[in-house]
Amino acid sequence: MRVLVAHCEIGYAGRLETRLAAGDRVVLFKEDGSVCVHALTGAKPINYMAGPTVIEETEDVIRVRRPATSETLTILLLNVHADTSYPLTDDATIERQGRELDLHALLVRALHVIEDGLVLVERERPTDVGPVDLYCRDASGRVTLVEVKRVRAVAAAVEQVIRYREQVDLTPALAPARAIVAAPDFAPQARVLAAARGVECVVFDPETLRGEAAPHLTLF
Repeated sequence: MRVLVAHCEIGYAGRLETRLAAGDRVVLFKEDGSVCVHALTGAKPINYMAGPTVIEETEDVIRVRRPATSETLTILLLNVHADTSYPLTDDATIERQGRELDLHALLVRALHVIEDGLVLVERERPTDVGPVDLYCRDASGRVTLVEVKRVRAVAAAVEQVIRYREQVDLTPALAPARAIVAAPDFAPQARVLAAARGVECVVFDPETLRGEAAPHLTLF
């Protein structure tokens, strides 16, 4: 893991073009080639590039490219505060606890609630951008990625499964993958984003999964 702390400008070109004016940032270069740029506040990166990437450096410019796309992240270094690399090891995976873990187990036993003919390949399938809740194939054999939420799904859940789909689609033999978000309810913004990006939204009733009512399914 390389940690770069610098006063820098950030430019991105790809699906759109953005520019971030000069400021102090922390840039993480991860072992899988992904790069995350963090501001002084906030939990999420303000810029990121999922791996694998190609990194090209000069004295004051770092360019991060994704070979499979036209995306480029350009970091203009104005002042480097620290630049250190660490040999790190982390083989652990996230273990979901409590109600969400129970919900996943119930859905695995009743995948028809999401879609008839759906077959589970793997739970918590790792990708470079996080684990896919349910990595499945549909009745036609097409890879189908399911992100499960135990409460109302917001736009971030849709963005998450889109990132998973982008990673899977980098492998031609698996593309094009389907993306589904399954939740008891959806925020309006989540539905709008899902419709625009080709993500399917499946509404299910958790109590139905527990056998307290007849199965009910709504597909938007």
